Amino acid sequence: MNYEILVNKDNKMVDNDNLKLVKIFTNYKDKEMFLEEKTYEQFLKMKNEASNLGYEIDIESAYRTHEYQQKLFDDLVIEKGLEYAKTHVAVPHTSEHETGLAIDFCIYKNNKFIDEYDIEDLEETSWLHNNCHKYGFILRYPRDKEDITKYSYEPWHIRYVGNNLAKYLYKNNLTLEEYYNNK
Repeated sequence: MNYEILVNKDNKMVDNDNLKLVKIFTNYKDKEMFLEEKTYEQFLKMKNEASNLGYEIDIESAYRTHEYQQKLFDDLVIEKGLEYAKTHVAVPHTSEHETGLAIDFCIYKNNKFIDEYDIEDLEETSWLHNNCHKYGFILRYPRDKEDITKYSYEPWHIRYVGNNLAKYLYKNNLTLEEYYNNK
């Protein structure tokens, strides 16, 4: 598995036949979800450290099929229009969720799940953003990099890229796009 793969609006996912998915456990949703095996292992390590600090993080969204990604895109077009949808949801074959390497996380706090923009100012989110690189993850769509990633800031979307690359990107404040443009 190429953990450093760049999947975005300009780099379509070619093939995911070699993807090794495992069924994951989440308290957030009562539905079957999957992730790439090493991605899930590393998330569990991060979740365990967070739990030791009193933070409860969980998975809100994980692997998506091309068909499900199309449905999400189509639904958002209907709800908010095409221009909005293009900056908030990827079309099929351009979503990192289709790689099995992306996670939308949520926070469990005060007996409720908090997700999407509602997690933005929480100390749990700050901790995760400042520590996820230790587990091979990056904040994929950071604030003030929208012109580079071509997506709005998503404080909940992390992506597994492997430990070495994650540490490098974090240390140098780079997105995957910037990393590949500088190679």
